Amino acid sequence: MSNDPIYMTKTGEIAEIVLNRPDKLNALNAEVWQGIIDLFGQAGADDEVKVVILRSSAPRAFAAGADISEFPIVHATAESAGAYHDKIRTAYDAICNLNKPTIAMIRGVCFGGGCAIALNCDLRYADTTSRFCIPPARLGIAYSLMETKRLSDLIGPSRAKEMLMGAKVIEAQEALAIGLATRLFDPDELEAGTQEFAQNLCNLSQFTIRAVKTMVSEISGGATDETDTSRRLRSEGFQGADYIEGRDAFLEKRKASFTYR
Repeated sequence: MSNDPIYMTKTGEIAEIVLNRPDKLNALNAEVWQGIIDLFGQAGADDEVKVVILRSSAPRAFAAGADISEFPIVHATAESAGAYHDKIRTAYDAICNLNKPTIAMIRGVCFGGGCAIALNCDLRYADTTSRFCIPPARLGIAYSLMETKRLSDLIGPSRAKEMLMGAKVIEAQEALAIGLATRLFDPDELEAGTQEFAQNLCNLSQFTIRAVKTMVSEISGGATDETDTSRRLRSEGFQGADYIEGRDAFLEKRKASFTYR
């Protein structure tokens, strides 16, 4: 356990980035936003890391949102506000654009910016105590277009409007039903279930997993047919060591041992 407001640990090929302001329900301040940028960058550059889990040290909350106590400072001028929002966007991009699969492991409150960083992860594994909300309507502010799009792509335009316009709190079962949560666990099973799937990802082809991330990103960006990137990945796949190993393992009826990093 660290005293830092955000820190990273590694166990084998799995890295955990831990939000660690339990007394503030992990309210996201400038130091945490910068920590997200730095730690996801470190995880991306570490060849030993195959999967990143974003989690909380506090059982009551994944993250309660942006630290509003900072707002009088960070929004004091147009310049400071612009710099603050640029940092947040960079943090979101650091999560979303990581070249490795990411899982948000969610307990309790997942509000505002906390919900946004979870949405930037590939998967959201939550327990039955989790509650989701994005409440700009309670503050009289406009939510960013990129994060509105991300929410709308995930749960649909009508539900995104309902959630944002009404500052609607989504309970765990509804979150699962509408796709906001990827999977739902009992509280005492969340960590084991998350770790089990993360380890499964470590054992599979990293080339394929990263290609999936790229393909889905291309689709989210508007692609409806093959792109230069998708063609390149498909061509590289059939020439790569992972394909040869996977093919041979299948024919020889053994477990594959992939080497791509």
